[in-house]
Amino acid sequence: MSQKIRPETAQRGESGKGGEPYNNASLHTSTRTNSPGNDQSRFAGAAGLSVVLGQLVGYFSGRANVDDMDVLGFSLHHLFCRIDMLYRITLPGILDEALLLEKQAYSPEDCIRDQHVWTQLRAIKHTLERMEPLCHLLSDATESILDALDSTNGKSKARRQAGEESSLYNDGQGWLQALNQERWDMALTAITESLGQWQESYNHLTPFATQFAHVSNSNATASIANIAQFDAALTVVLDSAGAIFGDIMPGFQAIADEDDEAVATLLFDLMQQSDQLLVQFDSIVEPLQSLIEHFALGTQTN
Repeated sequence: MSQKIRPETAQRGESGKGGEPYNNASLHTSTRTNSPGNDQSRFAGAAGLSVVLGQLVGYFSGRANVDDMDVLGFSLHHLFCRIDMLYRITLPGILDEALLLEKQAYSPEDCIRDQHVWTQLRAIKHTLERMEPLCHLLSDATESILDALDSTNGKSKARRQAGEESSLYNDGQGWLQALNQERWDMALTAITESLGQWQESYNHLTPFATQFAHVSNSNATASIANIAQFDAALTVVLDSAGAIFGDIMPGFQAIADEDDEAVATLLFDLMQQSDQLLVQFDSIVEPLQSLIEHFALGTQTN
């Protein structure tokens, strides 16, 4: 499957990426990330996902455990919201070009700056800690739904052959054909716009390797020298998010009613991307904690 958002490494390797530096007047995020228009866009993306999830629940009605479907919907919804927050708010709050320069003398202003960096690094950690259990829930629920799909596959085929479900097909409509196509298209458009905005926001950020170059060259712990892996991991997280919400979830629209093989393929892809996210979260933990300790109050020297 092609992924709809894939940040180019070459673009992120350049400082600034062609965008303007963020306003650092009060060490807050750029107004680009928290404007009313962006708030409305964030809501529209989550609402669009709810439409897609509702149709997914309809497909598995009577075949998968209700609790598993609840967990699937819950984990996907909150994973979408956490990723949205990470790329639109949390990362722009720290990857600010105005923070790049290392000061020769440690002043009160530098203390405030470092406190801000420490706070934002902890916000990133908190966001990742929220996403990790969501991915575990998503993988577990998807595996259970796959098992249910497999156990009901033969019975479903037998029912169709015996005409027990003729009432569903007599009118020439399956659950997908009965959808309000305009509502579905609007939902996919909202999701796609969110994915594009995540990419746009990320492409305008200063890479971690550039932002914290002075840290890796200082007397900090050795693991900070690996902070470049932040950039690689965050790119993969963005790719996986694009695969889940830009390819896999909309892919359920294209399958025929009870086309179990196509559904199973999508569910396997969903599990794979969820596992990929967990791998990336694990790779970030150590260098992130090292950065947090480096910017903790009392660790800086003149």
